[in-house]
Amino acid sequence: MALPRVNAPKYELTVPSTGKKVQYRPYLVKEEKLLMIAMESGDEGQMITAIKDIIQECTFGEVDVTKLPMFDIEYIFVKIRSKSVGESTTVKISCSSCSQMSEVTIDMDKEMKVTESPDMLIKLTPELSIKMRYPSMNDYLDIINSKDKDIDKIFNMIAMSIDTIFAGDDVYDVKNESKKEVQSFIESLNASQFQLVRDFFESMPQTSIHVNFDCEHCGHHHDMDLKGLKSFFN
Repeated sequence: MALPRVNAPKYELTVPSTGKKVQYRPYLVKEEKLLMIAMESGDEGQMITAIKDIIQECTFGEVDVTKLPMFDIEYIFVKIRSKSVGESTTVKISCSSCSQMSEVTIDMDKEMKVTESPDMLIKLTPELSIKMRYPSMNDYLDIINSKDKDIDKIFNMIAMSIDTIFAGDDVYDVKNESKKEVQSFIESLNASQFQLVRDFFESMPQTSIHVNFDCEHCGHHHDMDLKGLKSFFN
């Protein structure tokens, strides 16, 4: 006779980038084991892959995880984790005054939000503009697993994040252009134009939780935002 199975509860979340509502469940012990193995490895690519697999299973295949931007991945995973191991978690935060670490308890499920999106259209000159897209999880994995130098990885990430180029009345769909052509276009930008592109990446949405706490060591008061998945698991 087969042993009984525990039925996991179902919840609902809204994917930040699309507004689509999807059901999800907490992750199970078998999935937590995969996550622990990935964390112990210290390999970022293995960690992202484990999180991808967990999200895929826990959302019943309702979302194409590989095409989601990383802030969606962060948001969905934190939602799943909060229902799996508890909505409150304790993180260690460095004091901006004395640099000592303080333990701060946060409610990830209630307090988490996603920062605002930047303008996807970047005007480089009066006649030249580019429309950006958010890098997907697959894009990040390709970059992480690449053997390229760090500077080349940056340029590759920029190249794969340009969706359309507008030059006067001409419109160029970048996915129809060769990698070499796109790289040449990026290299033709001047410093101020390239900075506009970098600003887009620096202002991309991230998961964020606002915290208030007094340092356990010097009493300095902090009123700040924790951003990004790594901030919630240190």
